[in-house]
Amino acid sequence: MKKAIKIWLTGIFMIMLQSCHSQSNDLDSVIAKYDHTDFSGLKNASVYRRSLGNQDNTSIYFVNIYRGKCSPYVVELNDDSKAIVEISNKLVLKSCGKDYLSRAEIEKILEKYVLYNLCLIQVDNEGNVYINPDRSDLPILLRKSSSSPPGDIGLFKAYKGNWYIRK
Repeated sequence: MKKAIKIWLTGIFMIMLQSCHSQSNDLDSVIAKYDHTDFSGLKNASVYRRSLGNQDNTSIYFVNIYRGKCSPYVVELNDDSKAIVEISNKLVLKSCGKDYLSRAEIEKILEKYVLYNLCLIQVDNEGNVYINPDRSDLPILLRKSSSSPPGDIGLFKAYKGNWYIRK
């Protein structure tokens, strides 16, 4: 029993420490690369890569609706084939008591997400895009939609064009 708890705690600790990329991306190159990218396939979604998976060549992703009140789905994805190995809804059921995304919706979100070399992507209903290229904590870049500014725009300062950087 103690060994299982130790393994579990070690896993949690590794998840907390691990970020997406070891190298830092230059923000200007990220902006240039994604300035005209269509993120509409991730509308009202939040996805981030959290850690290496339990099996070789897999990673763990957290998938949620944008600003969802429930915990995210924990998805293990094969890094080579981009196929889902496992979807865990344990956190979802614990926090909300019921599922809020179907397997097909999770697959569609991850199919779009893996097209980008970013750690964290969140897209609200108005098309505002939040990005963190290197870490899975807070988004550091915001690409403001022309249709509607986000309610949290005060957390960001204008950087260039329709891009904002976290203050």
